[in-house]
Amino acid sequence: MQKRKRAVQSKITNYHANRSIKQNIIKGKVVIQNHGQSGPGKSASVQIYSSSIVDPSTGKGKLSAKAYLNHGKSKGHNGTKTRTYKIKIHVEPDFGIPGAFLMKNQHKHKFFLESVTLEIPDNQIIYFDCRSWVYPLRKTKSDRLFFSNNIYLPNQTPSALLELRRLELVCLRGDGTQERKEWDQIYDYDYYNDLGYPDKGQEHIRPVLGGSELNPYPRRVRTGCPPSSTEPSTESQTQTISLDIYVPPDERFSPKKLSEFTSNSIQATLHFVIADAKSLFKQDSRSFESFDEIRDMFSSKRSQAVEGKVKEKLKGKVKEKLKGKVKEKLKGKVKEKLKKLVPYEHFKKITYASKEDLMKFPLPQIITENELAWGNDEEFGRQMLAGTNPTRIQSLQTFPPEGRNGVSTIQTSHIEHNLDGSTLLQAMNEWRIFILDHHDYLMPYLSKINTNGVCAYASRTLFYLRSDATLKPLAIELSLPGSCAGTEISRVFLPANQGTEAALWQLAKAHQKEIPFTTEYPMPPFTLICAFSRLHTHAVVEPFIIATRRQLSVMHPINWLLRPHFKDTMHINALARSILINSGGIFEKTLFSGQISMELSSELYKEWRFDEQALPADLVKR
Repeated sequence: MQKRKRAVQSKITNYHANRSIKQNIIKGKVVIQNHGQSGPGKSASVQIYSSSIVDPSTGKGKLSAKAYLNHGKSKGHNGTKTRTYKIKIHVEPDFGIPGAFLMKNQHKHKFFLESVTLEIPDNQIIYFDCRSWVYPLRKTKSDRLFFSNNIYLPNQTPSALLELRRLELVCLRGDGTQERKEWDQIYDYDYYNDLGYPDKGQEHIRPVLGGSELNPYPRRVRTGCPPSSTEPSTESQTQTISLDIYVPPDERFSPKKLSEFTSNSIQATLHFVIADAKSLFKQDSRSFESFDEIRDMFSSKRSQAVEGKVKEKLKGKVKEKLKGKVKEKLKGKVKEKLKKLVPYEHFKKITYASKEDLMKFPLPQIITENELAWGNDEEFGRQMLAGTNPTRIQSLQTFPPEGRNGVSTIQTSHIEHNLDGSTLLQAMNEWRIFILDHHDYLMPYLSKINTNGVCAYASRTLFYLRSDATLKPLAIELSLPGSCAGTEISRVFLPANQGTEAALWQLAKAHQKEIPFTTEYPMPPFTLICAFSRLHTHAVVEPFIIATRRQLSVMHPINWLLRPHFKDTMHINALARSILINSGGIFEKTLFSGQISMELSSELYKEWRFDEQALPADLVKR
């Protein structure tokens, strides 16, 4: 009888124990983006922290048992392949509500963690928007910590998360030493001291931007690369185009974004290398004799043009070179140049992509619709508002326009007949006269720029705001430094429809749009304003990203508010320093300002003020 009673009691105990275990299991889903590798599976584990119950032994929230990723299911959605793992996490009965989790990656590869969702009693859902790379434990030496999407001000943070929040910010700030590795989640400041290659020669030395009144510039994230052996103030650099420049894992592109960027970069690299390999065309010093030839380079009818007048020019050895070395794409010197420029894995992709027509540039939309639209004054006025120029265009306050170097040579008689019946004074009083001024900041640099076989001008362009809300070009003034210090030579160009004056007007518009390249680079027109746009849209934002990550926890509401505006910016900036704005980069090869492009950008930064960046303040100023 006693034995039977003990057996019944044992069953009751086991029943309650099993029931207790079932009641203290938290189910969840882990979503990982695939990027050409298998998922981490059981090599990755999750542990969750409580946000409501403190573990007295650690001062942090209670920590659950580990749950391993098992039985992942893959699916594709909007071009993105994901793998979803279902997990079950055992917790103590008084665990409370999850507020953070640790992800341990013991796999040999990194993976991109999209999100984690946990389901707790009463059908509550705790969501973690992660969107970050998780690197192998053997490299990081620590687990990755993620907080839930619940936001708190510091004084409202649950006590169980306070210590985790404090330790996270300490780690993110780092100690300002050592070279950063790909997996380091550290935000620290540095200057733009990685644009030159001084070890390669004097011609590759570039000034440090930032930290001085002469060359001010926004800060960038610190990479900690060792200094150059010949110029200690400059970081040493590799001589290849690298996509692996350091940015913290939370700032790196997702697999989908990285794939898109790589694809676009391949085509851009091909165009750049083909254009830069001028040694292949020594006997074909090609120049453009008319705007029609430039248009044909982009035109959908280019093949007909090649068979026509262009084909007639390309005879003998020149024709054979084009057949043997351009038509066959990446052969000979071009292929060797690519091998030196890019890492091997990217070289393979570029070689595969070279099956396409490399010399045929993408067709601009405006030419697709109307091959002659690019030359119209209406289109010229539209482009002043459709691109980056709206950030510099301003109402004309005084006439004639004045600058640091004196008064403009544009006269009332040049424009008053073109104001739709208004006088100049009436139009200015009605805020209808606008100026796009690329004069004062550019003039001091022109002598240096134009010694390199370039013909660039400083410009002032006046527009009239018509009643249909379009801009009508009135006059373009192009200027060069004079022979004596402090003097300049200027000429005013006016709209015209025929004859020599019409041709000069088209050339003036081309110079104003800042595309006066040397003809040995038949590249799609990059404009100097690209560099300045990058300054105002990307470079000035990076210090704010760094400061936000260092000072505001991911749970802080302001951090959450700014996150979508910061997305991918730091990675784009890093790639720009490696490919676009560095010594010998695409900007220096294609912009008329060449080696001093970034110095010009620094010159414009001297005008930048934080309190003028809000749109209302900016509009009032201009």
